[in-house]
Amino acid sequence: MGQFYIDDSVHDEAGFIIGACVYTDIDINEKVIDIIKSCGFDPNIFEYKSSANYSKEPEKAKVREELKGLLTDSCSLGIVVIPRTNRQQLGFECIKAVRQFIDSNKRIKKPTSVYLDQGMFTSKDKAEQLISSIDFTECTFHLEQNSIDIKGIQVADLAAHISSIQLKDALGLVTKMVKAGDNSGYEPDTDFGLGFEMWATIRYTFFNEGSKLYIDDPIADAILKVEPYGLYISDLCDKKLSDIAREKFGDIYLGCIH
Repeated sequence: MGQFYIDDSVHDEAGFIIGACVYTDIDINEKVIDIIKSCGFDPNIFEYKSSANYSKEPEKAKVREELKGLLTDSCSLGIVVIPRTNRQQLGFECIKAVRQFIDSNKRIKKPTSVYLDQGMFTSKDKAEQLISSIDFTECTFHLEQNSIDIKGIQVADLAAHISSIQLKDALGLVTKMVKAGDNSGYEPDTDFGLGFEMWATIRYTFFNEGSKLYIDDPIADAILKVEPYGLYISDLCDKKLSDIAREKFGDIYLGCIH
């Protein structure tokens, strides 16, 4: 059985929203519980939120790093890009995106359950009407879910945040630098842009075409299409946002970046 967990990251100043559709065929809810417990917190009380600042709370920052590992090791990712001005359409666009991702990725297991965070719909009735109007065979939607209970949504929160940093970087809005650190393949004190670091973190996680004709070109052979497998750009986006999102996420380079 497959599961999608969906959350979003809203960026007023950048003019976009990214919805993250995290897919897995294992029980990541139990794994999130184990991570939170291992870092010394009560999973019935503590909830990971990307909007929180954990810079002075290393144990909470450790939760974030462990969730990154869970995302990259056990999940696949599809993202939704829509304009900030159309926030009321976010949940509806995510439903359409799930249809696209299911159609594009044969490895998604049936039946499939889809869990969407609270506040993504202006009307639950209209959302259910849209679901009914689309052929979702063996697919069950769970709307308005609480991420403290459905813990996979916390992983989607993280994925939306990381993807948003990448898009903001493409828009020229990210200036923060980070150190490469140990085991990076670079000198630990080498400075990198935050967008680059985040891209390197999750690039293997995106749904992609999976395979293609080998042409014996080390660069071209390492680039795979992400759209439509793991990228849904809403028709509500203007040309600028669509073009930048497609340039950033439409293909992914899976070769060595060292």
